[in-house]
Amino acid sequence: MIVPILGCTLPTIGRIKTIMSNEKTIMGVNKIISLSDAVKEKSNQEASFSKDLYHWVMFIITLYSRVKEKLNIDFESFVILQVVVSHSLYEINKSGTKSFSDLENHMEAINKNKLLNKQKLTFASIAEILHLPRETVRRKVIALSKNNILTFSTYGGIKLGSAYKTIYKDFVSQTTLDLSSLVNKWEKSGALKNLLELGK
Repeated sequence: MIVPILGCTLPTIGRIKTIMSNEKTIMGVNKIISLSDAVKEKSNQEASFSKDLYHWVMFIITLYSRVKEKLNIDFESFVILQVVVSHSLYEINKSGTKSFSDLENHMEAINKNKLLNKQKLTFASIAEILHLPRETVRRKVIALSKNNILTFSTYGGIKLGSAYKTIYKDFVSQTTLDLSSLVNKWEKSGALKNLLELGK
């Protein structure tokens, strides 16, 4: 699954600079080590790794299948949607973190707010984040807008559409439950503890 990296500085487009966050996420090359080296360093056991990896792969397969079956969109469109969601969450979190139920109302409200031009998402900025051709992003955003999943305009940029509220209620809720199930399996096998140790 491709995860958009938030906190990156986006390109200047004309006089408008699109920014998702002023904070950059940086990982130094000297900090990147192999999983096997990390496991040896922490003296963690690898006995259950294959089983835990299987659970992860099944989570990804289930997610992809649900994207196709429930949302009826391709995975590139889904990832583009996630960039727009992440941008909306960044704006929402400026006023403090929200609960799952509160977030639904804020997702709907942010579509009605007029964001500053420098904060809007454009075809070019999404293409830059995902390393996709601008035309591909444009075409898929237009397709998503036909189903009211996204909206776009010259002034407001690309935003979540009214149909995303249903996606949030159903798709996001089920994904949260699936993720909870995965984490519980990892906790029982000891994989979760090992993963947390690797980050230290």
